[in-house]
Amino acid sequence: MKLSLYLDDRETEKIFSYLRWIFLGIGVLVFYYPPLADRLDFTEESFPLLLAVGFIYMASAQIALIKLPPGNEYFSLLTKAGIVFDYIALIWLLVLTRGIMSPLFPISYLLVMHATIYWRTKGAILSSAFLTLGYSTIYVAQGHFEFYTSFVFILNLAFIWVVGVFGSLIVIRERKHLKQKEIFHGLMFTDYLTGLYNHRHFQEQLRMLTVNKEDFMLVMGDIDYFKQVNDQFGHLTGDGILKRIGLIFQELADRHSAQAFRYGGEEFAFLLPLMDEMKQIAFFEDLYSILAAEEFTEDCKTVTMSFGIASSKTEALPDKLLGYTDQLLYSAKAAGRNQVKFETGYTYRFAAADSEVAAAKLDQ
Repeated sequence: MKLSLYLDDRETEKIFSYLRWIFLGIGVLVFYYPPLADRLDFTEESFPLLLAVGFIYMASAQIALIKLPPGNEYFSLLTKAGIVFDYIALIWLLVLTRGIMSPLFPISYLLVMHATIYWRTKGAILSSAFLTLGYSTIYVAQGHFEFYTSFVFILNLAFIWVVGVFGSLIVIRERKHLKQKEIFHGLMFTDYLTGLYNHRHFQEQLRMLTVNKEDFMLVMGDIDYFKQVNDQFGHLTGDGILKRIGLIFQELADRHSAQAFRYGGEEFAFLLPLMDEMKQIAFFEDLYSILAAEEFTEDCKTVTMSFGIASSKTEALPDKLLGYTDQLLYSAKAAGRNQVKFETGYTYRFAAADSEVAAAKLDQ
């Protein structure tokens, strides 16, 4: 689990899950550990049932947190169920541990903060209101209305609402700051036109992979005759083509566990996991088939690209690997464009793309 002041909902839920296990352990100690249990003398008749229910829920939630992938639709249901369980368990514990005067009452502040983190002001109000209802029910049911008990009751309720109000203000401020941080990160590392990672992020990722000694494939490519496209159809058409390629490459990167970058101008790059030549060919088969089927703009419907691909095992230093892959790219362009040069010497050409481009030129 990462340590950060800015945790996502999944990491936050893990923290609360660990806290539940800690409180379960504390509960066992105060009810069953003789040096504590004998002195505290809490009511323990129904505690075994609470312990069994809590263990079943907490074990199930822990497994779900481990097994459920990020973004799973059931994650939201899990967090809501967790807050409901915490509320029921807290009221149950308060009843068993002297009600209004329970030393476990401060746990209610964590419940308010838990709800506030997920639902902000709404969560703060709802959790505070339900805690007020439950705590007031215990107060009435106990029937101890003497001054000291009533004073503690009113003071505790006041603190619940104070924590709720200030908690919601803190969470709103934190979320706003996190949103600004995400926007700033996007501006720093994302190309504004294509939506792909930019040159700066490419260099950083290339350096990190090299420093960590991870094996990978580097792909460099650019659009064939892009200057002529801009000269003939204008830069708006050129920008439209770059945007479409950005969308295509992002989808392609997601499918092949890769990262896609706009290196600069009409140049693009991919960082792929290390793979054999057959898988490299499958990647370019996918890429070229999408390019061949795409109608980019009304003025310029077809676009071809040339690429070079090499593995990190070829060159140890990132600058040398980049230079070597660039050489493969320029070899592909010098050999006629619309093809890929591999480090093994193999040249990939997409036959269907060649025929479609030729047909399009005849139509024009």
